[in-house]
Amino acid sequence: MNLTGTKERKESAVKVIARQLNLSVSTVYAILNDRKTCFAGKETKEKVKELAQKIGYKPNFIARSLKHGKTGTIGLIVSRIDDHTTLTRLDILTKQAEEKGYHIFVGCSYDSTVREEELLEEFCCRQVEGIIVVPARYETENKFLKSLVENNFPVVSYTEIPGVDVDFVSTDYFMGGYLAGQCLVKNGYRKIGFLSPVINTISVKRRFEGFKRALEDNGVEFSEERWVTFAKEDFEGIQAGCRLILDKDIDAVFCTNDRIALIFMRVAMDRGKKIPQELGVIGFDDIEYGRLFPVTLTTISQPLEQASKEIFALLFEKINDGHIEKHKVFLKPELIERESTKRR
Repeated sequence: MNLTGTKERKESAVKVIARQLNLSVSTVYAILNDRKTCFAGKETKEKVKELAQKIGYKPNFIARSLKHGKTGTIGLIVSRIDDHTTLTRLDILTKQAEEKGYHIFVGCSYDSTVREEELLEEFCCRQVEGIIVVPARYETENKFLKSLVENNFPVVSYTEIPGVDVDFVSTDYFMGGYLAGQCLVKNGYRKIGFLSPVINTISVKRRFEGFKRALEDNGVEFSEERWVTFAKEDFEGIQAGCRLILDKDIDAVFCTNDRIALIFMRVAMDRGKKIPQELGVIGFDDIEYGRLFPVTLTTISQPLEQASKEIFALLFEKINDGHIEKHKVFLKPELIERESTKRR
């Protein structure tokens, strides 16, 4: 018996249905296998099953026979995969999962809510017992995520999510931004700039809000002329943003993560700027490279280990105990002051 060929025909049939009805493959799988986590409309479900019958598709009854949904798996959706914060979270969560006999499926949304929604559907089709989310940019509402939360599927986020009443354990990004602004003012800087990707995530938005408030509370005016954002977060895109803000009348910059800050310092030093005497720089995340740079980087440290452990514990409780009280926690960040802001 050619089992491989049978599997290929089944997979291709699902893709045919998805293409003809303009649906995602994971949604079609969910409908054909009667997943409880599938929230497609009645009409859509009928169309999928009608077309499936016409082409002779048979659902996977082995997967459907799994009792109580116990698969020993958890889904983790991250917004990017190539940064210090993500890798630290993944390392901690993996260890926590292994201690409880779980395995983690990881998917990357690449900061797209559309891709994030597809991953959520795919994980539900794989019958994960719970999902942890590092939210993507909020350019569109994630209706599937909202449906999961409203139907009490175990979901926990690393930040608050606009329009979704999701449980979360988050760094207090507002406080982090406040500490950054306060540090620069304390060290005598007054023409302070802000350098970041386009602000379309809650974590970056809150950093900016806290930073601006700190300047206001200390009698320092923030000029939008010193606010530079960039669309592409690759090396070239960040460099372009660095050049733009260096053309402004500034004596310090708050960069919304350490990678941006280190690239900025390199570009500034190549232009002959003295850090911190002429230009103060502060980042966010406390990555190890900031401690190795010729001028060590002042930064805001996130409680990543504490947050990750609390998130896993919360998700594990949701999986095993079902309904629990709403859980929305902000953890305090810490200012790590080094050479890049100490001009006094």
